[in-house]
Amino acid sequence: MTQRTDRIVFCLGYPALQAPRHVERLRDLDPRVDIVTLPVDPETDWVTVPPKDPHDEPPPWATGVARERRRALEQAEVLFALHTPKDLMRLAPRLRWVQGVGAGVEQFAKAGVPRDRVVVTNASGVSSGSMAEFVIGRLLQIWKRFREADRHQEEHAYERIYGRTFAGSTLGIVGMGSIGRAVAERARALGLRVLGQRRSASAGGDPGPADELFGPDRLHEMLARCDAVVVTAPETPETFHLIDAAALAAMRPGSVLVNVARGSLVDESALVQALTTGHVAAAALDVFEQEPLPPESPLWDLPNVYVSAHSSVSVDRYLDDVFDLFVENAGRYLRGEALRNRVDMAVLGFR
Repeated sequence: MTQRTDRIVFCLGYPALQAPRHVERLRDLDPRVDIVTLPVDPETDWVTVPPKDPHDEPPPWATGVARERRRALEQAEVLFALHTPKDLMRLAPRLRWVQGVGAGVEQFAKAGVPRDRVVVTNASGVSSGSMAEFVIGRLLQIWKRFREADRHQEEHAYERIYGRTFAGSTLGIVGMGSIGRAVAERARALGLRVLGQRRSASAGGDPGPADELFGPDRLHEMLARCDAVVVTAPETPETFHLIDAAALAAMRPGSVLVNVARGSLVDESALVQALTTGHVAAAALDVFEQEPLPPESPLWDLPNVYVSAHSSVSVDRYLDDVFDLFVENAGRYLRGEALRNRVDMAVLGFR
């Protein structure tokens, strides 16, 4: 194989990972590597912008550096980013590899990235451990009735609160990717029985960290057996409103729903109804169909809903870990080796 001698331009599109130390780590990999960055305007709030939909270029948080951004995209062969422009391939015609900062990469599919020209990899696995801790924490909070105990403390009321025993309950996990597997491992360590649902599940297949594995056609059967259900599947055309009115009705009365995947996987109107009637006892929601969650959403005020702002991942080490993954993959890319976390682009709707 002929060794390339031309420049290989890496574009760092995530502002928090554009420091000199990040640039130098990539340059040290190979003398052919050049680094460009996608700058943002000072004092702009880009961090809280949901990445799932592509943006106009320049985005609202970078109008003052539009020229610099376009020049960087024009040169880029490799893009390391979370957000993406709508017309990415026209802006970045040399693009051959996209490394997502997060596990979700549906924004790149929506931006028209072609699977025959561009490899897409994600950060699957980097956030799995901390997100699994979040799920277990929410379930403990709900089943041990910590919210009620806190309320009594605020009222100086010495009232006994007895929660539910964690061990012996059955947990269903919709989506047995890296996050689902991490949840399953921790749940089983605490004595729960775990049922997993996976798109590629087959009869007699290895359930991995789950006790049993179900395919998509048996989702409702699995839901009926669970005391709590955790949604960790990716957003695809097939998973839109996967947890709809029928799925919620199939859940065991008094069960709990946790969603740390994407808001589009749950029909929120149907969920509000199920929570209001008490069929679903509680819901811990970290993601929503519209983000930020609108102030008028009834989910804010339902007493059996636990809202967080798309923050189930812990960020104290996340960015360092995801950059380590990118550096490893960059080395593989330069050597012509297979990349870690390559995404099945056809499943996610890439054209």
